[in-house]
Amino acid sequence: MIFETLYESAQRGELMLIDGGICHWHMRRDGQLTIREIISLRPGAGSEMLRRLIGNCLEAGGHSIFAKCPVELEANEWYKKRGFVLDGTETTKSGRNLRLWRLAL
Repeated sequence: MIFETLYESAQRGELMLIDGGICHWHMRRDGQLTIREIISLRPGAGSEMLRRLIGNCLEAGGHSIFAKCPVELEANEWYKKRGFVLDGTETTKSGRNLRLWRLAL
């Protein structure tokens, strides 16, 4: 259930809530920080959360940040403008096409 997942992530420090934004991520053992969900409701909130994610990733000895984004969303341009590189595409079981983004640190 999503509540249990979010609760466990919060206990690990992998849930961020700022004024105008929320981010849920996971730091993998192999050094990849994966953004599970990120929601920005005001200009600048996404960039603020990304700065914090970069810091968290580097502090944990990580090497990259990874995210999936539906192809139709404007957020793809946001990832591109912030230095993420298109790492591939995939199609979900429901048929939704996703872009796979990676930011090397």
